[in-house]
Amino acid sequence: MGTNQNVNYTFKLLYAIGIVFVVAGHCPNLEYSHETQMFPIYSFHMGLFMFVSGYFYTAKNEENVPGYIIKKLKHLILPLYLWNFLYAFLVEILQEFGFTIGEHVNLRKLFLEPIYSGHQFGYNLAGWFVIPLFMIQIFNIILRKTASALKVNIKEPVYFIISYIMGLIGIILTQQNLNTGWWVVLVRFLTLIPFYGIGILYKKYEKYDKSDNLAYFSIIFIIALILIYIFNEMPIYVYAWGSLFKQCYLIPHIVGFLGIAFWLRVAKILTPAIGRDKYVNIIANNTFPIMINHLFGFMIVKSVFSFIHKKTSFAAGFNMEAYKNDLWYYYLPHNLPQMYIIYIVFGLLFSVVTGLAVSKTSSLLVKLLKKCYNAARDKKELYNEKIYS
Repeated sequence: MGTNQNVNYTFKLLYAIGIVFVVAGHCPNLEYSHETQMFPIYSFHMGLFMFVSGYFYTAKNEENVPGYIIKKLKHLILPLYLWNFLYAFLVEILQEFGFTIGEHVNLRKLFLEPIYSGHQFGYNLAGWFVIPLFMIQIFNIILRKTASALKVNIKEPVYFIISYIMGLIGIILTQQNLNTGWWVVLVRFLTLIPFYGIGILYKKYEKYDKSDNLAYFSIIFIIALILIYIFNEMPIYVYAWGSLFKQCYLIPHIVGFLGIAFWLRVAKILTPAIGRDKYVNIIANNTFPIMINHLFGFMIVKSVFSFIHKKTSFAAGFNMEAYKNDLWYYYLPHNLPQMYIIYIVFGLLFSVVTGLAVSKTSSLLVKLLKKCYNAARDKKELYNEKIYS
């Protein structure tokens, strides 16, 4: 499976593939360009992240549920809010220079909207994914711990069926237009949980995934072609808002499972060649900062084009008004969609560097605080020794 010293390089590669799709999916003409694609990005990419997260779940976590919850709060919720505060500050500064992207800061946007929207400051809008991921992980471990405490032996396929039924309920809610305001929190949780469930299920039965590549891909492409024939395209879905769920209840997750199955096998095939590649693993290890920061990386690219436009005769078609007011405006030299690669590469690079810098700074601050605490404690102990000696 592409492992070495307990490192699963196949799934790390799958993480890297998934985050590249997230970044590319925020480039207009790439996110919904499903007319000619067998597996368009928005048919599976959010489900892919849940699938990988589910795969890495381990029953050992159930030995210390409070510790698990604290760990998730520390690694998911705390960074989400810290980045939200940072982008709130950044948006306020940019608005002084005529930018209207993002909303003015208030307590609701600082503390509540990261839960039910995530889009309040624009540049960090991909952070919406963190809350449903956290909710699903906590729900999963509490459900399993409860079943264990009650001595109810639930087989893994049954857990998956439960998650799948919950996903169907989520789709029903979206088709009833119950996907606005606080309903979005529930809809995101419900519609995404089957992907987490199938990740856990796949890990349990992974040893049976030994089919020939030709047979494997043939089955996937036949099913995909049938769906494309029925719907005249491969259906896509926007899990962030619970929208575009127009087809029958079963299709959204089937389409997602199909795309995941395709890229899972691709990752297995590529693992011997690039699974241990340093840069692939850097991307895989920094999916959180990439998710949060890549849109601001895009903004920096636009700013460079803005400077070129002002100072030279190049970038003549650059739209300064759209640059300051529309997050989804992109300048493409000669209007060539191939130029999106500039945004994608820089978005990844900027996010990784930013994430590493923040991580390094945080580590240094923690060490400094520990050093100060130890010094103060030693000083207090020395003082007490003098008093009582």
